Amino acid sequence: MLLLITIIMMEILSGAEIDIFVPSFPDLQNTFHLSPFMVELTLGVNLTAHCVTSLIVGNLGDRYGRRPIILLGLGIFIIGSLFCIFSTAYWHLLFGRFWQGVGVSAPAVLSYLVLADKYSAEKQQQLMGVLNGAMNLAVAFAPVVGSYVNMFFHWQGNFVLLLMLSLVCLGLGLAFLPKGVRNPEISFSLKEYGPVLRSQKAFYYIATLVFSFQIYWIFIAMSPIFYMEDLGVSLKVFGFYQGALAAVFSLASFGSGFFLRRYGQKNCFFFGVFLLAGFTVMLLILTFLNVKDPMVITAVMMLQSIGVVMPVNILWPLMLDCIPGAKGRLAAVVVACRLIMTALSIQMASFFYDGTVRSLGLAIGLFMVLSFWMGYKLFQTGSIFKKEEEVQRIQAA
Repeated sequence: MLLLITIIMMEILSGAEIDIFVPSFPDLQNTFHLSPFMVELTLGVNLTAHCVTSLIVGNLGDRYGRRPIILLGLGIFIIGSLFCIFSTAYWHLLFGRFWQGVGVSAPAVLSYLVLADKYSAEKQQQLMGVLNGAMNLAVAFAPVVGSYVNMFFHWQGNFVLLLMLSLVCLGLGLAFLPKGVRNPEISFSLKEYGPVLRSQKAFYYIATLVFSFQIYWIFIAMSPIFYMEDLGVSLKVFGFYQGALAAVFSLASFGSGFFLRRYGQKNCFFFGVFLLAGFTVMLLILTFLNVKDPMVITAVMMLQSIGVVMPVNILWPLMLDCIPGAKGRLAAVVVACRLIMTALSIQMASFFYDGTVRSLGLAIGLFMVLSFWMGYKLFQTGSIFKKEEEVQRIQAA
């Protein structure tokens, strides 16, 4: 239980590291006399460092074990947070944000792998619900917490909060993270990613997961403009719509373990796919009719939030086992691809956005089709439920 709490705290730090800081943008703009581009650069620098370092820590985690790399990353994040807190110039802040991005990549990539090394894929699929639920709640409430902290303690307050959270994670990590297994045969080289990049099955796993993530993030990124500027929703009411999506996803995640134990991963997986197919049909109707009711649009997006839980929770642990001894590198590729694809997909959606649900629906629909296609190609490489099917055959015999 203490190990699970440790991993949850690290997942919360990874999930809230950006969102808790965003409400400080206006304060930073006034303090350092920044243009919007310069403010957004504090995100860009962080995400770039996070993306590049993810590939490095994935390799290091497989070679030296998860614990030392996670603890090193948390130490770097703490140093970056201190630079941010005591920044007296804009460039000091950018420097701190860069090292925060470098540091957070270690717990973001490797913390879950501590559980993957300890538990079977079936047990991981049940734990994924708890982790995803906790992380999504953290992401949902981070802007709210960040707003109040900034209100009373200015922009430095959010960095102090991140510093405190990282110190808690470091303390828990020192106390409860196991030493794990090292593999000195893995060299410190990006060439070690060759088996991952050459594996067809790994490619389809990664592509299915990455494309599935985009649907949610495109909507979340575009919804403030869409709801408040084009649908006329007030800031106060908008929070309820966005919070409802996060709450539904979290509840579905927390409950997924129960349903997996009761009905099995194969039945749960295809039930999730069925819900996603229903969501796709409803999205087509919204897009064709150009619906402008925010409640109806939110209700349809809730269907996607519920449907995606089971496939993602099931596929992630199976993906980590598709290449022996490469969990760290597989997780690193997913994290790096997710960050890059999220940035590109949001830019694409914003470029073609015309103020209607039609343009937004087309962007979301594109990634929905891509995720279905990649999932179909994944199953063509062989059943991903071989172990469960074998158990069922033995029981039937």
